[in-house]
Amino acid sequence: MNSRDASNADDIEMTRGGIIATHPAQAGTFIVYASDLEVLERDPVILWGVEEHGRAVPITMNGPWDDIADAHSFVLHPTGDCSRYERNWANLDQAVADLLTGEP
Repeated sequence: MNSRDASNADDIEMTRGGIIATHPAQAGTFIVYASDLEVLERDPVILWGVEEHGRAVPITMNGPWDDIADAHSFVLHPTGDCSRYERNWANLDQAVADLLTGEP
């Protein structure tokens, strides 16, 4: 018996776009949730995951970031800048204002 037989790995269907690798996040990295031009919550990012197609995904104790479900969320980096995939802001105030007002 090999480890594949023992784990029943043949019964597991791999999902497309799943996380294929992780590495530790820098201290001070957060997923920020905003509403009404203020920060509601900051969840510490503990890991960065890499999806099958190469996209980086921040992971908290609650799991991978679901950016689609919460359009008013973004990543705050230890350097003070913020990002949401193709969008970047110099600071927290700019990110909150831009996401909540929809201004470029």
